Amino acid sequence: MNKYIKALSLAAVSGALIFTGACSNKEASNESKKVDVASLPKAGDFSKKLDLNLSGSVTRGKVEDGNYVQKRLEKQFNVKIINTKADTWNADQVNLMVASGDLPDTFAFTTGGKSAQELYDSGLTRTIPKEMLEKYAPRYMKMLSENPPGIKMNLKEGTDNEYLQLIGQYAHVDGLAWGPTFRLDWLEKLGIKPPGEIKQVGPSGGREKIYYTEGAYTLEEVEEILKAFTFKDPDGNGKNDTYGLSPYNNQIHWSATLMGAFGIAPGYNLMEDGKLVTTEISKKYKDFLKLMAKWYKMGLIDPEFTTLDNNKSWEKYKQGKIGYYIAQPSYIAMDDWAKGRAPQNIVENPNSTAKLLATAPEIGKDGQQGEGAYIPVGNLADAFYVSKDVTDEELARILQIFDYINFDNDARWTLYGEVGVHSDWEGTPEKSALKVRPEYAEQEGNSGFWAYNFRTYDKERVSWFQSEYTSKVKNEFYAREDVKEKMLIRPYKWDLLNETKLKDLSKRYGGQLTTIVDEFRMKAIVGEVDIDKEWDKYVENWMNNGGRETLAELEKAPKVSDLMKK
Repeated sequence: MNKYIKALSLAAVSGALIFTGACSNKEASNESKKVDVASLPKAGDFSKKLDLNLSGSVTRGKVEDGNYVQKRLEKQFNVKIINTKADTWNADQVNLMVASGDLPDTFAFTTGGKSAQELYDSGLTRTIPKEMLEKYAPRYMKMLSENPPGIKMNLKEGTDNEYLQLIGQYAHVDGLAWGPTFRLDWLEKLGIKPPGEIKQVGPSGGREKIYYTEGAYTLEEVEEILKAFTFKDPDGNGKNDTYGLSPYNNQIHWSATLMGAFGIAPGYNLMEDGKLVTTEISKKYKDFLKLMAKWYKMGLIDPEFTTLDNNKSWEKYKQGKIGYYIAQPSYIAMDDWAKGRAPQNIVENPNSTAKLLATAPEIGKDGQQGEGAYIPVGNLADAFYVSKDVTDEELARILQIFDYINFDNDARWTLYGEVGVHSDWEGTPEKSALKVRPEYAEQEGNSGFWAYNFRTYDKERVSWFQSEYTSKVKNEFYAREDVKEKMLIRPYKWDLLNETKLKDLSKRYGGQLTTIVDEFRMKAIVGEVDIDKEWDKYVENWMNNGGRETLAELEKAPKVSDLMKK
């Protein structure tokens, strides 16, 4: 799998773009003009040769002119492709492009806090008429219609038929993104039974040491397990040097399913006692913090976690002193891209005797279990822009190329070439990941793979870069329909269609609110503050630093349940 699509982090998939005064000279003239679609060529009419400067989601400036994909696309669509040689993941290089106005005709790097509307208002992009999408990108429009409220997303303010950007389908994050894991060899040594029937992930390569179950422990049972992991010498070395849980200080992923046992997810909002509140000032969040503080005081949490980011935490886990860790399905299936990450790194060594058990999310009070959905509403994300200088005729051709290479799965060759020539199946044909042969570049380079594609994947495309073992555990549990229905936690309200001023408020107050939340969470867990005594003061501080205005504006946003109606 291409390393630029694997990470489940929206913040990591785009380069930063900083706007300069050079944009201002375009602002006054950036008004949409009525497009006469009837006067444009018919779909499939490529009689006129066009020059197009293309880039995509994985443009690092390494593409070679005359590459394999370029030649085939040029012949198929009668175009001359001008390759983008800049690294669109490098902020400095992007800034130079912006300052000079020398942007490619298509690009997928985002805007460092700028919305699609602001990018358009800055004179850098053009709108994409709905009528042109219907004519030249029918597969894309079908995808939008099947993923509500896709048709209503990314419209230019005041219109219902002009899109500011195109958007991708994220089937690779469908379902539960995280699940708890326990050292199974420790459970066995301590005489603790798994919470359900366990299945082996795979037959070899370390996968034979990893098991999963759709059973789950309650929070009370987890506490007893963490106590045993900490105090009963599970590694048998005669020393008191193990811990139940090791969080990390730069992200909140480690708590996804633990917070889910309280019915909450970080960054989301909910109704509590008849009022709309964000997770971080909710009573349920307070209860979560109190449990973490209790576990820390009991000695179940590694006290070094305050100095560990996720990478250092993975390394510490590999030393074999931690019993519980959260993981993505691809981690427990040992996909190539996840090598070195906890918890799979404990079994990567062929001589390791460690065993792992992945379970369903912990069960909290009243049977609550789950985690926050990776995307708040539906499974649509990301952005693909068209430059302001692209003509209607060029846009018609671009949309047909876009529709083909991103939504016609016969275009697999744009990503992996021909199977048996450029790539091979990792395991079972059509059921395992495709691996590019070493004589061809995995992306860009002499192959041109991924050079012009957008980051969008339906379920079939996901199977091209996901191991058959990940597919198995996701199909059997993590992405099963009844599991998603029961366990995915979504916010109560969300401004998906940009109908409020929440983005402006986030720019104004987001930094200080994040600092207030992060500092209180850390101090609360390690016992520097008494949560019960300081809670009201913390909430008031949050309210007084932009929280009150944020909640008032959030009230104007639509309910997520309404947004997702078909």
